[in-house]
Amino acid sequence: MKEFSIKILSPSGLIHEGTCSSLTFPTDDGLYGIMANHSPLVAALSEGVITVANGELKKEFPVKPGILVCKDNSVIVTTEGKI
Repeated sequence: MKEFSIKILSPSGLIHEGTCSSLTFPTDDGLYGIMANHSPLVAALSEGVITVANGELKKEFPVKPGILVCKDNSVIVTTEGKI
């Protein structure tokens, strides 16, 4: 399965960094998903849970509002912090 890089940042520092095959994130319009080679995207992140998946392994990160940027097979999330 193809992978892409993910970095989740908060004002207090790095929450998570690594690679994944997919992720879901909360917005005001519901949950959105990203997979490898996704088209460029800038999205407003709502309070909720980001789920980072690598095959069968899944990690969840409760987050506050922020911004998600997807570009060049990489995702960077900046959030106000962990819930």
